[in-house]
Amino acid sequence: MANCNCKSRCFTSSGISNMNGTVCTDVCTTPICGTADALLLYAPVIYDCIGINLCRQVPLGVTIPATYPTAAYATAEIVDMTPGTADITPIANRPNCYNVELSELSFTVIVKLFDCCQRLLATLPLTGIVYLPGATTDPDYDEDTNPTDVTLQLYAPYGPAYTIEGTTATPTLVFNGLTVTQVPQTQGIQSSAVAKVLNFDADDSSISLGVTLYVFSLYNSFYNFYDTTRGNIPKGSLATIEENVCMNFVRGSLLDRNIKPLELGAPSCEGQLKHDCTPDMESCDSATDEI
Repeated sequence: MANCNCKSRCFTSSGISNMNGTVCTDVCTTPICGTADALLLYAPVIYDCIGINLCRQVPLGVTIPATYPTAAYATAEIVDMTPGTADITPIANRPNCYNVELSELSFTVIVKLFDCCQRLLATLPLTGIVYLPGATTDPDYDEDTNPTDVTLQLYAPYGPAYTIEGTTATPTLVFNGLTVTQVPQTQGIQSSAVAKVLNFDADDSSISLGVTLYVFSLYNSFYNFYDTTRGNIPKGSLATIEENVCMNFVRGSLLDRNIKPLELGAPSCEGQLKHDCTPDMESCDSATDEI
């Protein structure tokens, strides 16, 4: 067996020899200011997506005429979902595609009540709102608008995310919601949902709630993004006549990071600028700048 006589375990990008040997810049000590023409992004990419619409009547859990007699309309947002059944299985002889069987989806919904002048009256959290009820005997079952279950076919070449318990790996459907305990963005087969109040029945203290459920495969990948401008963020200002260094800063321009990301691709190949040398170019004099 051949031996690998490696002298160092310190890895850098491709050598500076590819840059004509004329530029001497060590970005480790001399960062470059400005805006990159080509950014390398590590971004989530949707490989496939399918959506379905569901609908059912949802009780609000309060007596509207007695508690909120001036309520005129309602809005809704889905913040979380827990599936009773979310079976993810590869399709036979088609390893890049999966069947996603869903049933008994338990949603957490935030419903906001408004009066006729659009003043917010209440924010009602509703938990355990089940769509795809799993049984035809369920009072909320409807063959067309809220069936017992659905199966969606999805192209997911890198497979689903997994929950690991001991020696068992279970394919898992990840839900993207609006809770503060939401898990960070993961890769695999995921879902999200959008709600719409189709009818607000104040007398019956209920709403007709339509839900669009999206199921999609998502994986992170590296992409070049070409742009020459930075984001322009509107700034809020204080109206005051007091003058001091802190007040001048608060009333002044917003700050943004000023050091330019390395343009790793051709023609710049700035990933090669990590070598110890005497710099030929000026260093970025500030890590932040005003925008």
